Amino acid sequence: TSRTTYENKVRKFHINALDQSSRGTKALENSNYCMLQDCIDILDLTDRHLGKHIPIASRESESLKKRALGVFIDICKKAHVLLESDNRNAIEKIFRDYRDSVLYLPFITASDEGKKAFHLTNQLMHDAIAKDISDLKQFMESFDFAKFRSKVISTREFGGFLADHCTLLYERVKTSEHVEADQWLDAIFNLCYEHFSQCRSLNLIEYFAILDILPSSNQRDIEKAYRSLSKRYHPDKTGKNDSTMFRKVKEARDYLVENINKTQRGDAGRPFDVMINEIGSMLRERAKSLFEQQCYDKVGTLLFRLDDLKLLDDLVAPNLDHSDTINEIKTLIRGYVKQARVDVDSNWSDRNYRSLNENISDLKEMEKYFKAYPDIYSSSWNSGIVQTVEEEIESLGQRACSYLGSHHTAKENRDNFRRCFLDMGHVLVELPFFKDITKSVMCDVLESCLVHDWGYSFLFEFGLCLQRGDESESEIDSQVAQLIVAEFSHFKEVLTMVWNEETSQKPAEDTVHSIRGQYRKGESMGELQIERDGLLESFQSFEAQYKKLLGEYINPNADVKALIQKTAAIANKLKPLSCDSGWNEEVKGQIPYILAGVFTIFTVRRSGESYNRLSDNSEMSTKMLMKPHNIQVLTLLSLFGCGSPSSISLDSQLMQIRTGEGKSMILGAAAVVLALLGFKARCVCYSEYLSERDFGLFRDVFDDFKIMEYVKYSKITTLSEDNTKAKGDIRALTENLLYGKLERVASASTAKISQTSVASSTGDIVVAGSTVGTNAADGVVEFDVVSKSTNDCLSDDILSLDRTEILLVDEVDVFFGSEFYGQTYNQVAQLKEPEITDILNHIWIANKRGERKQRLADIRALPAYSHLLTKFDGFKYILDSEISLMIDQVRRVDEEPYYLDRNTDRIGYKVMDSISYEVTYGYRTVFAYLQEADKGNLKESDKALASALFIPLSCGQFSYANISPKRILGVSGTLSALGKYEHEVLAKYVVDTFMYVPSVYGESNFQFDKGGDGIRIETNVSNYHHSITDQIQLMTKQKRSVVVFFQNNARLKDFTSSSFYHKLGRQKKLLTEDISNNDKEFVISKAATVGQVTISTAVFGRGTDFFCKDETIQRNGGVHVIQAFLSEEESEEIQIQGRTARQGKKGSYQMILLNSDLEEQFGLAKDWKDNNAKKDWYDCLSNAREKHRDAVCEKIEANLAIATEKDCNTHRYFDALLARDKNAASNIFSDIYTSFKKGFIPSSIELELAFLIDITGSMAPYAHAVVATIKTMLTGSGSILSKLNIKFPDIEFHLRVGAMGFRDIDDGSEQFVERISNEGGHFVDNDAFSIGFVDSILQKPSGGGDIAEDLLGAIDRSARWSGPDDWTSMIKFMLLLTDAPAHGCCANVPNVDNYSVRHPCGLTPESVADSLIKNDIDLFICSYNPAATSHTEKELAMKYLSHKDNPELREITAIPMVPGTHSQSTEALGGHGQHIIFVLDQSGSMQHSWPGVVAAYNGYITRLRQNQRYSDLVSVVQFDSAAMVTVEKKSISNVPSALGYGGRGTSFLPAAARACALAMSTPSTHTPSIVFMSDGEAGDANEAATRFSQLNNSFQGHIANANELDLNVIAFGSGASHEQLKKIASSSRNGKFQMSADTAELSNIFVQIADKGQVVNLLEAEIGKRISDAVSDRLALEYVR
Repeated sequence: TSRTTYENKVRKFHINALDQSSRGTKALENSNYCMLQDCIDILDLTDRHLGKHIPIASRESESLKKRALGVFIDICKKAHVLLESDNRNAIEKIFRDYRDSVLYLPFITASDEGKKAFHLTNQLMHDAIAKDISDLKQFMESFDFAKFRSKVISTREFGGFLADHCTLLYERVKTSEHVEADQWLDAIFNLCYEHFSQCRSLNLIEYFAILDILPSSNQRDIEKAYRSLSKRYHPDKTGKNDSTMFRKVKEARDYLVENINKTQRGDAGRPFDVMINEIGSMLRERAKSLFEQQCYDKVGTLLFRLDDLKLLDDLVAPNLDHSDTINEIKTLIRGYVKQARVDVDSNWSDRNYRSLNENISDLKEMEKYFKAYPDIYSSSWNSGIVQTVEEEIESLGQRACSYLGSHHTAKENRDNFRRCFLDMGHVLVELPFFKDITKSVMCDVLESCLVHDWGYSFLFEFGLCLQRGDESESEIDSQVAQLIVAEFSHFKEVLTMVWNEETSQKPAEDTVHSIRGQYRKGESMGELQIERDGLLESFQSFEAQYKKLLGEYINPNADVKALIQKTAAIANKLKPLSCDSGWNEEVKGQIPYILAGVFTIFTVRRSGESYNRLSDNSEMSTKMLMKPHNIQVLTLLSLFGCGSPSSISLDSQLMQIRTGEGKSMILGAAAVVLALLGFKARCVCYSEYLSERDFGLFRDVFDDFKIMEYVKYSKITTLSEDNTKAKGDIRALTENLLYGKLERVASASTAKISQTSVASSTGDIVVAGSTVGTNAADGVVEFDVVSKSTNDCLSDDILSLDRTEILLVDEVDVFFGSEFYGQTYNQVAQLKEPEITDILNHIWIANKRGERKQRLADIRALPAYSHLLTKFDGFKYILDSEISLMIDQVRRVDEEPYYLDRNTDRIGYKVMDSISYEVTYGYRTVFAYLQEADKGNLKESDKALASALFIPLSCGQFSYANISPKRILGVSGTLSALGKYEHEVLAKYVVDTFMYVPSVYGESNFQFDKGGDGIRIETNVSNYHHSITDQIQLMTKQKRSVVVFFQNNARLKDFTSSSFYHKLGRQKKLLTEDISNNDKEFVISKAATVGQVTISTAVFGRGTDFFCKDETIQRNGGVHVIQAFLSEEESEEIQIQGRTARQGKKGSYQMILLNSDLEEQFGLAKDWKDNNAKKDWYDCLSNAREKHRDAVCEKIEANLAIATEKDCNTHRYFDALLARDKNAASNIFSDIYTSFKKGFIPSSIELELAFLIDITGSMAPYAHAVVATIKTMLTGSGSILSKLNIKFPDIEFHLRVGAMGFRDIDDGSEQFVERISNEGGHFVDNDAFSIGFVDSILQKPSGGGDIAEDLLGAIDRSARWSGPDDWTSMIKFMLLLTDAPAHGCCANVPNVDNYSVRHPCGLTPESVADSLIKNDIDLFICSYNPAATSHTEKELAMKYLSHKDNPELREITAIPMVPGTHSQSTEALGGHGQHIIFVLDQSGSMQHSWPGVVAAYNGYITRLRQNQRYSDLVSVVQFDSAAMVTVEKKSISNVPSALGYGGRGTSFLPAAARACALAMSTPSTHTPSIVFMSDGEAGDANEAATRFSQLNNSFQGHIANANELDLNVIAFGSGASHEQLKKIASSSRNGKFQMSADTAELSNIFVQIADKGQVVNLLEAEIGKRISDAVSDRLALEYVR
């Protein structure tokens, strides 16, 4: 009977438990979370008291909790999606469930997953509203009133919801006993309080929370809530004596009723009303600020968008009157324009030229942006002022001429003439717009003076007077006077005289003894022995002869032609000469006489006329002669071997002479001497502009000696191009090949070329036709198109081959410039067809409309494509490749800033210090023309597009460096900066001799305080800009001028866009590549004048002459140069330093650097400057630069090898074309075209990576590993992007990630779990979001059925993703993670595959491989069961590799994620398993926690099994007052799960002794690891620590491959002695001390220890490397040349 009663009661409670579970389930379905918790509480109560009898209560309770937690996580995920979308207001629909789950279900936030989801959701809500508020400010700042209106409306709604609901949740959480405070709710409350308090009493939120009503509730709502709650909590109703809650409700009601009206919420308006109502005053202040900063483009934007202000009228009540605001703004702007016009007249009247120029500049800029508004800008800026100024100039010119009627009149009116000229000079110097007319008038005045026989001497004296200045003149007059002298050639004699006076002609003996030399022998440099006596004797011979000849031929009646003939005759007697022999004493003895003749002709031509005009003043006239100084002559004599009498050859050598000290004269004279001796001379430098300037210096001399055809000045790159032109026109020949006309070219022409071409094996580069310069790093192409008919393939201009060419180098840097060494230049054929135009237009229009990215298949479907296939029969691969490039580059049209010349309709790009319109960036340039046509910016659109729309087909690449001049002679200012690599490069060109000559100006006046304020390092951009500004202002206050060099345009714009730039006032100028040549000349001429600030890019740090003629600046220390970046090459730094203290002048230099630049570019540690004394900073920077340079040099050498290979292949192709071998040419062209295509490496590459993850039940053990693996691949230093950035530092990679979980065919609707965006795409660039999605789908792996899974379905489904941005990148990867074979690919294993015969969807390995190939996707299979998946991998790999459309033989990559056998796991861990020794406290205080300890121990064992560590051993020591071994060296598979329990006192020493004994007994194949856990303290703790320390000391000697004992010590609970346990942990340097509050935390610690060294972690890094290597291979295949 008692048994029956018991069973009945058990049944009754059992049924009751099921009823509670059912009620809880319905409550969950109905979102009744309060009832749900009641049900769970009843079940937990039942379990607590009757758990042994009613076990179902516990299970049902846990089941309800898990389901509720799952629902909460789903709610949070939905919220995350909504908050990251434009539909964030929809969160209101799920917020109640979100809130109630948190408030009524304690277990939600008690779980780590729930707590994390709660905090993340709150953070996303905060970030969303914070971004909305930030966007509002941004839209207002940019005057985008339409977007501002839309954002105000949506933000009011969303912010209002948060202000009502999140603030209430915030207050409820504060008073909750089970929910921890959340910082993001606190932040949301603060934002709401600041921006959304209108109509809400957020300061009373505490009382609204008690009544559970919104803070926007009115008095009626308050009373209603009070009535409801007072009934619920009235003591009569509750039946309890406690009336606390009832009193709280009443107090809340009373307080709110009393205070709610005081907030005057009804009159508070709506959020952002204040901002909107004050928009008029804000816009006025903003417009004023923009005018003060001369930001007229932004004022133009304001004007353009002013009418949109009407959109804001109804956002506030009462409505705004937009018309008033518009009128006020226009009136303000009109006032500024009017004031500028008034200032023009006023400043002209006051002759305040500098301010006038600023006014004119302002008005010109205003006209650009305001001319569309005639009510504001009614007439052009030049109305009136141009005529006024021009009339004034004409008047001044006439007046000046009136003073030149006679010599007597000129002398009497010298001061008046000077005043007229200075007045015109001010206009010339200060008003660049009037420079041309002013210069013309001034030239006319000067020329009118020269018609008189006394005119020349008068102008000379006048120029001298201008140069020397007048004490009575102002500083500005003195500056203008000197600039006038520099501007007009009429005063060239004055400049020559000044130069001669400033040049200190030290005795030749002193100079000769100061010359030093070095020569390279093998890897070392030795001192060069200079025959100083012989060199001095040669100089004396020159000097005597030069003086003699000059005295004879300076006479105006002298027969200069006779001297020319005599000099040539001397040279002719020495011919023929070879570079390798014949340079004997006789030849070297005649060199001084040839030089004397050359320089005599030079001096006579440059200054003889001037000398003769002033011959009555012999001292003065002698100073006017342009003569070489001693150092120039000695340099030339040394170059020709006069200081090396023992050598009989002309040896290559370079000589160092300081920048600005006459290198041009040296090279010009050397070119004449070489040409006279029977050589060709090629003078090269890095700038076309400088080449033309230097050529002009000696043009007359070249003409006199009739050697023009033997001398050429050019950039060094032109040398290669000129050599190439002798072979033929590869461009036209290639066009003939493509059109099938190659065989029709006349054979006679072929014979002609064949006789003159040079075999490619010689290393000479010959080419003709369309020349294109290519920078291999960035794909820049420079066109020099030669227009020829298709059949005109051969060059008639065959270079003379009877003269050896000598290379004369101006600055050794030309060999290492980015345009030369390691680079190639292209020959480009232009394919122009109507169909090509159609395709380019089609791609452009699709992109412009914002359609999805075009695919090659889309273009193939066009009729134009079919027509092109017919025209270019056999060259389909070219069309496909070029179209793919078009598709890629259409979205990158603005990636490289371009400049449109509106006069010529040509697009150009920055090259060095100018804009080149011969440079193109492939199809980006083509689409730039289409973009400008759409904007209406092309004058003759049809003509421009007809010229621009074509396929630029690369048909040859030649290495610039493949030159072989017989000898190289040169002068440079940076020889001393050459490093080992540069010397090695020069050695390849047989340049082994280097000489260094002293400065003609003596000791330098250059100041650089390396150990003090000369170097400043700033930690952030703001401080960096501030420091630059401070130094500029300091120098200008000292009446000096400043030139600042930034590394590039981007950095310069960062500075000029900062608030600091505008603090510099108006006396500042920008010197950038995109300004006109006239503007450049103006800025450069003004740079070295008092108070001038010049902000420049680094390219102007070479060759630009900021010559200082301002004595005020000189007195105060000279021009100050600030370099705002660290140069990668020391030579560049020296060149920039050379922009000051030039030609003996004073000057100073300073570096102001940004520390983050030094970290990123040169690898310096963040705190490097804190760890080094300031005096050592420069050395640190130099060392870092040297290391960086080594890496750059390695890259250059790699580029050179590639360029050399391309050069060789191009010659093979060229030879086949010349031989008219169509088949050979076609085959070779196919190969070289593919390699050329790879040369266009994009600066930015997008990658797509799709993760396909098996989420069936068998993957459960690997879920953690999969998430960890993917996290490793996407984040941190081991990520794919990190590895790629290291391998390809010049490419910016963008990774977009897609993810899909898959189960098996029979899993129905749960087979595929995908993440799809609101737009329907699968890929995102949010790594955290991707990792979170993967984590979520692996929470509950399930399903599967048979062993095989639907791998084919998953691959095929992903390959067919067709969202708007799916699979649109050029590089695509799919990563499949599984532990099962695919259906149909199971090697006939029985009972494995339910679909072994046929996939339900008809999928096969062939069809899946076809989907991958067609979409250009690479597949990686990551297997967690390699034995099971190997057959699938082989099947898929074979079909993929053999696919007809896989000519590149790309492969599927299989990556085993676990060892193949258990025995392999030990090897994977480095050869040693582990012997884990648990030392567990089982004292009496552990009684209630012991089951949790055992559970944690079992969790550890489970994790080891998941991590495949089957070779590991486990031992367990349990201790209280004694200790015993309960498990001894058991393998993972045999470890017992149950551990008994003791329960006495606590002693540590017995446990330590047992553990040490077990450690010492560890097999040699294993390494011991001890886990010591206790919740108490012991009297023998010190002895225990000593025992572990002794073990550690003997550890290395006894245990193989051991370093320090792995000792993990855990303090459990609040009673553990941290001090004692930390001491035990410190027994080993590998000791780790951790704290655990409860058994749940203990379990986590155990699992973390188990994960240490696991196979999965070992392979996480490996898979990242394998994937990145595969990406690198794909990039190499696709791009790398």
